[in-house]
Amino acid sequence: MPELTGMQVKFTVIKNEDVEKYLDANDKSELSRILWKIQKWRDLHGKTVLNTYLVVNTDEPYAVEVMRIMQANNHWGPINDPNQMEMNYEGESLILLEAEGDK
Repeated sequence: MPELTGMQVKFTVIKNEDVEKYLDANDKSELSRILWKIQKWRDLHGKTVLNTYLVVNTDEPYAVEVMRIMQANNHWGPINDPNQMEMNYEGESLILLEAEGDK
């Protein structure tokens, strides 16, 4: 979808149904531990511990309309946010790229 050019990958979304379907008990425990750790660090840094989001699949026919609303409210495109990480896919693996401060 050409309209999505410039969209920053800012969030990682995992469908709860996929967690139940594809992860074993050990994987679920590890995921829970990681999410708990993120919540604790957010709390220590004075951020909201649990945010609630609306998720729009880019395959939906109204995705472009949502994108235009986000653009009109300056929530679209490359934003220099040190709390965000860039990522790539290599085959079936998600690769988080090295952040500026990690170099």
